Amino acid sequence: MAHGTYDDTHQRILESGMKMFLDNGFERTNLRDLCAQAGITTGSFYRHFESKEDIFSFFVQPAVDEIRKDFADAEPACREAVEAGDIRRLWMIMDADRLLDYIYRNFEALKLLLKCSDGTKYSDFLNDLVCMETDISLRSLKLAKERGLIIAELPSEQEMHMICHAYVSSVFEAVLHDLSRDKMENYIHTIVKFFTAGAYQVLGL
Repeated sequence: MAHGTYDDTHQRILESGMKMFLDNGFERTNLRDLCAQAGITTGSFYRHFESKEDIFSFFVQPAVDEIRKDFADAEPACREAVEAGDIRRLWMIMDADRLLDYIYRNFEALKLLLKCSDGTKYSDFLNDLVCMETDISLRSLKLAKERGLIIAELPSEQEMHMICHAYVSSVFEAVLHDLSRDKMENYIHTIVKFFTAGAYQVLGL
């Protein structure tokens, strides 16, 4: 087995864990194999992480926390836009550049969440985002309707969920297809323009 400082060992564990999770997914990654690839014993592993679940969380939890905070911050911003009578600002709060920066900054973590998280508490990551997007969108549009900013009939909750699912899934296809930064930039801007134009059409804006 390899020897080294605590930090060296920690780094080898992280490199081994990331590679094995990406190659095999969480469920099919064996802790003993992970340790063997890192050149350590399982006993040494437990001086760094409590479990296989713990190291997976280490990789993905910051990305989860960041997007949840973005959604939490978005709702008051949406309310403020509606109260100011500027309904089109709703589609600028989570704009293409902000989405692009988030995805690119968390690219490896998002790969794990979207492709490798079966068997973890993160397996519903995408659906959780869809539900948050649906809830915020419905509340914002209902408020806009009450303020007379929208004349058209609003989509039902089921319709809105399906629309949001299509949108969120489309955005994260950039990760599933492992796009380069340049291609991702073009793709994300196209997706946001496409769904924004559709929203304006449906809502009569």
